[in-house]
Amino acid sequence: MSKKEYLKLLEEIKRHNQLYFDQGMPEITDYEYDLLLKEAEKIEASHPEWVPADTPTCQVQEQPTKGFKQVEHDVPMLSLANTYSREEVADFVARVYKLLEREDVEFCVELKMDGVALSLRYEDGKLVRAVSRGNGRKGDDITANVKTIRSIPHELKGTNIPDLLEVRGEVFIPTKDFAEMNREREEAGDVTWANPRNAAAGSLKLLDATEVAKRKLDIVFYNVITREKILKTQAENHHFLKKMGLPVGSEKHFTVCKSLDEIFAFADRIEKERPSLPFEIDGIVIKVNHLRDHDILGATGKSPRWAAAYKFAPEQAETVIEDIIVQVGRTGVLTPVAELRPVPLAGSTISRATLHNEEEVARKDIRVHDTVMIEKGGDVIPKVVEVIQSKRPKESKPWHMPTHCPICGAKVIRTEGEVAVRCPNRISCGGQNLRRISFFASKNAMDIDHLGPEIVKKLVEIGFVSRLSDLYRLTENELAQLEGFKEKSIHNLLDSLEKSKKVTLARFIFAIGIPYVGEGTAQLLADAAGSMDRLKEMTEEELCEIDGVGDKVAESIVEFFSDEKHSQEIDELIELGVTPTAVHKKITGHAFAGKTFVLTGSLEEFTRTDAANLIKERGGKVSSSVSKKTDFVLVGEDPGSKYDKAKQLGVSILDEKSFKASL
Repeated sequence: MSKKEYLKLLEEIKRHNQLYFDQGMPEITDYEYDLLLKEAEKIEASHPEWVPADTPTCQVQEQPTKGFKQVEHDVPMLSLANTYSREEVADFVARVYKLLEREDVEFCVELKMDGVALSLRYEDGKLVRAVSRGNGRKGDDITANVKTIRSIPHELKGTNIPDLLEVRGEVFIPTKDFAEMNREREEAGDVTWANPRNAAAGSLKLLDATEVAKRKLDIVFYNVITREKILKTQAENHHFLKKMGLPVGSEKHFTVCKSLDEIFAFADRIEKERPSLPFEIDGIVIKVNHLRDHDILGATGKSPRWAAAYKFAPEQAETVIEDIIVQVGRTGVLTPVAELRPVPLAGSTISRATLHNEEEVARKDIRVHDTVMIEKGGDVIPKVVEVIQSKRPKESKPWHMPTHCPICGAKVIRTEGEVAVRCPNRISCGGQNLRRISFFASKNAMDIDHLGPEIVKKLVEIGFVSRLSDLYRLTENELAQLEGFKEKSIHNLLDSLEKSKKVTLARFIFAIGIPYVGEGTAQLLADAAGSMDRLKEMTEEELCEIDGVGDKVAESIVEFFSDEKHSQEIDELIELGVTPTAVHKKITGHAFAGKTFVLTGSLEEFTRTDAANLIKERGGKVSSSVSKKTDFVLVGEDPGSKYDKAKQLGVSILDEKSFKASL
């Protein structure tokens, strides 16, 4: 390879780094990326005179995020070297033996979570800072975002807590939550995430902690750093973290091995369990167990020599796309779906894979009768990874989204700035209707037991249910006509329908299916409005005053309620006994009552959501913008323009200490 070709390879690697770390939209798999990196490393070994100072083979590639303060790591956060074969793992172990000049070495092995690494700092047992890996030397201060992760304690428990403690872990999104979040994004017409890791990384980079709180992030910890070396082995790290009340992996997913055979036995067991795990992993991590050996082994500029990742082969299979159909979601979004020649993959037989949207189909140039590689991780919906161009039929033609809804025939619309294509016939399109009713009955919405999608489909096909309110008009005689429905099934469903009538206002708002309104936004609307009648009357300006509700969501809400059929449907549901009730924890007679607050900057002891709830519980209101009507501005670290405007207008300013004293 020439120097010109080598430099072009480096540019290609840098481009993939940007797609992966900065945009969360990778075009190639981790394995393909590592092959590119290994090719570059091989060339650099032969031609060290070609190597530029910024070669990606010697650097952790994540870049700083605008809007966050940069913090230097006391101890660099290095990335692990990846191995993909047993031979490479054996080479790693052999290098360890050689460098330590002995073979009686223990290895601590654990799951390699497919998540985002970060570092947390506790002082006197209290969480004071959370920092992303960044470039390994410096990272983003994402403390406010990390404090929204419920499994992270803000104060450690246990005895003998070090004065200064740094712990490192991996943030992830459980696969079921990820699949649900992607479905919601698809319904809303947003670009879906490539995988849970990208969704977690993107979530931690959000500048609004209230949005991060909606992303269902979780974490496991794996490493401890203290001033004094109080631990002797990596295995002790695990037990120490658990004793401090920090979440760690299951005991069965963590062990100490004394030989290569034991390492592979652990790897084989984990690979078999992989499809049933509730989160994404992509292999195991192998670490020299005794910490004194870590100092001897040291590190390269990018990776520690005392640890390596053994990455499993991607869960992929080859099959043929027999057709591309279009599904119509509850909000009218048209989604292309590949009908596949059935193929076994990750413990199940796959016959369908989502293609997400027209833009994705065009980018990958996916066509009917193409031979493709599909991939499935955990419970995540199968997806097409790539087209095998060499097997494409000569007569194949590019696929295009239909111009009319395949269910009702209405001409589809494309909203500027969205990748989604929608059917505008929201009320009477059968495809939207079926999914809207199923969504209304689902667990996170009205939670109507014994009313799954298949039963809804039967009720719609027979004609007993054509809109939401029809569910509460169902009779024993009608249900008796459903195939397989006996007396017990009938009474179970009717009892569930009756029970579901008592519902929180937030759940009801979520259930009626307003575009762009998820569970978190529904709760914000319920807290601000207090009743359905009030919510239906609110203007776009009033809705935008709610912290966490933007222009797009506000416009969607007003448009939804301006449709007379929607308002009529809600009125009929209430007439049939559905009772949406606002749930408020209220403290009466407080000084905050009737006062309007604006929050700005990063708070140390509260998330923005927590602070907003404390204000609302005491009768106050929270706004997103400062005006003459604002009573107080609560200021955290690094406040923005809202703080400057408050000073100009003479608005009272509270710091976190005075706010806490006022509660």
